Amino acid sequence: MIDTRIAVPEMRLSTLALAAALVAVSIFGTLPAYAEEVQHEYIYGAELMTPKERDAYRQGLQQAPTDDARGEYRQRHRQQLQKRAQQRGKQLDEKGIVRGQGGER
Repeated sequence: MIDTRIAVPEMRLSTLALAAALVAVSIFGTLPAYAEEVQHEYIYGAELMTPKERDAYRQGLQQAPTDDARGEYRQRHRQQLQKRAQQRGKQLDEKGIVRGQGGER
């Protein structure tokens, strides 16, 4: 009887992971999120912002030339969002999460 099994050398897991990443890049044009090192920062008061406002905030932070400028930008943003929350009858906690009517957690 003839053996019909194909002899395939064993691949190491890292080789398979590399191959999967290359396939993902060729299909999607980028690596999957778990393969990228992404730094996420919660935006203070994000629940009170539109997606366009969140994008503009991120862009403003990226354009700030120094750490001090980014700190000032964050502080102005914090004050604006506290005012917005107050106008809507809500409160933001120290992390910028909505507390109050309709936003209790």
